[in-house]
This record gives sequence, C-alpha cells and structure tokens, in this order.
Amino acid sequence: MTTTSAFVSIVKSDRTIAVPDNIPVGAKVAVVLLPQEELQEDNNARNMRFQKVLEAIREAGENNFVSPQISQKELDQLIDEARQAAKV
Repeated sequence: MTTTSAFVSIVKSDRTIAVPDNIPVGAKVAVVLLPQEELQEDNNARNMRFQKVLEAIREAGENNFVSPQISQKELDQLIDEARQAAKV
C-alpha cells in the first residue's frame, strides 16, 4: 500500500494554493474543504469530551472497576440519554 503526504494550505484571494517545493509541477493533487473555524471549535469540544471519556475508562481500569450487571434495555436507555445530553 502506498501512502502519500498531506499538506494544509489556504486558498489565496487569486484562488491559488501554495504547496511545498518538492511537489512537482503537473502532479495530481486533491483539495478537501475543511470545516470553518466555528465548526472546528465544535470538533475540538467533541474531541475534549472523547478524551475525558477515555481518561475515565483508563482510571476505571487502573482502579479495578467492575461494572454493574445491567440489561441490554437499560444499556440502550443510558446510551440514548447520553446522546440526548450531548445534543444540548
């Protein structure tokens, strides 16, 4: 499998995009629009919540946490509640 490098650049007012000198003239490139900054802030907040969850899982493992026995229905309800809370 061949991998390629990725670069981030900003479209200039004349619609040009700067790339590193090691990219040859005539090379085929892909352009992907990234989210606006306000959307990026939402992504950052989501990533922070995810990191907190991972930290809590790590701590639980380190403290030999044993999860209580719950039914699939109870688990589904907890997941639904968490999803609704995240939307607020």
